Amino acid sequence: MAFARILRSSALMGGASVLVLVAAFFRTKAIAWMVGPVGVGLAGVLVSFNGLFAMAAGWGLATAGVRTVAAATPAEKVAKMAAVRWLGVRLSWLGLLAVALLFAPIGLWTFRPDDRHILELGLAGLAVPLLVAAGMWGALLQAGGHLRALATTQVLSAFAGILLGLPLVYVFHQAGYSLWGVTLGILVATGGPALFLWRAAEQYCPTPAGAAPDRAYIRELLQLGGALMVVGLLSQLSAYVARWVVLREFGLTAAGHYQAALAIASSLPGFVFAAMATDFFPRVAAARDEAEARSLVEKQIQAGLLLALPLLAALLTMGRVCIHWLYTAEQFEPAIPLLAWMVWGVFFRLVSWPMGFWLQARGSNRTVIVVELISNLILGLLPLLLVGRFGLQGAAIAFAAGYVAYAVLMSVVMRWRTGHWIGARTWAWAGLAGLALALAQGSVTQAVGDFWGLIPTGLLGLVCAVIYYRTMRQETQEASPAA
Repeated sequence: MAFARILRSSALMGGASVLVLVAAFFRTKAIAWMVGPVGVGLAGVLVSFNGLFAMAAGWGLATAGVRTVAAATPAEKVAKMAAVRWLGVRLSWLGLLAVALLFAPIGLWTFRPDDRHILELGLAGLAVPLLVAAGMWGALLQAGGHLRALATTQVLSAFAGILLGLPLVYVFHQAGYSLWGVTLGILVATGGPALFLWRAAEQYCPTPAGAAPDRAYIRELLQLGGALMVVGLLSQLSAYVARWVVLREFGLTAAGHYQAALAIASSLPGFVFAAMATDFFPRVAAARDEAEARSLVEKQIQAGLLLALPLLAALLTMGRVCIHWLYTAEQFEPAIPLLAWMVWGVFFRLVSWPMGFWLQARGSNRTVIVVELISNLILGLLPLLLVGRFGLQGAAIAFAAGYVAYAVLMSVVMRWRTGHWIGARTWAWAGLAGLALALAQGSVTQAVGDFWGLIPTGLLGLVCAVIYYRTMRQETQEASPAA
């Protein structure tokens, strides 16, 4: 696939996620302003709890449904869509049952004895069945090629969550029950998209009356989704353990500082990761052979670095400004040193995640599970090892070190499965990008003032824009004679 095509699709597919992130940051800013770090910390725990249960109960249906329906023949499609719906409804009820049974013991394990919020955990968990259902309806839209409708729905639901959720936070804050307001706001913002996706799926992907699911297709979804569920669950679990370590060692306020830094570091370049999930994954799965698949992986790494590098530079050089703008100046000051380490973790994510998607698309279920188990054990154990020595900053160092280890592991796995290492050109891109970030970070170390980072960030943005423009122009010219 042409490099320009990957750049174009990455930029387009990530556009909706940028607007969703704007909505999420607006909600977080409001919580930080009204409640402070404690509210942000509780919100992070609740969202992580919901994600963990939704991943387990969802059984990988959000991805398995896309692959099953998209690959169906016209004669099979109606029955396969019916199977996705049938399974999705039952998994949603299973998620509700799991939350009802487990929220109390997990709450006792998660929170410190002097600062427990078990009922808030159970209330927020009511969004889990809605998350599972949203994954089902989103899978039908994506498999049917209705990406514009999917993106529009995600954006509308995100801003609707703000309009409905923030008044709840304000009203309960004024009444002296701030954390209950945060909990209800999270419930509305997390579960709300299910309603919008349901309406879109009914409009664009209706199931004809009388269509019955085939048991063979249900078994296919269960078999395919099982491995995907394990992989996603391991990732959610390692993230939850890291948050648990911070919460148990330092309390809910420190968890708020950790959440603030993690949200900024992970979310601003998030449009690249969104593009990988919705566009790159099916393309690499459909590659003719491993040579083509490896080429796609390398081009995706290069494209991701090119698109995200200016944002990463801005976070490294103006982290204090980002924390102050998106949260509050004084209460979130401890989050600033965490942010830089987490940005470097995201940098190694950009390098390693295309290889991770390649393995999920083309590797055996056993290989995928073993590799993800090893990597998530590392991500889960590092905070336990480093927090005692480096304090709260150790959790951020663990985040960065974990993704360095993941990049190394995935490189070795790709060499083992394909017989080839990632090409020298791609490693040169990664090396130059890392050097540019290090120079940008170092250039403002002794600077007085918060905005000197605009200079290295602007220079990197200009260089990336020139490369982007020349690549698009060159490949357009090369395609013209062929057309």
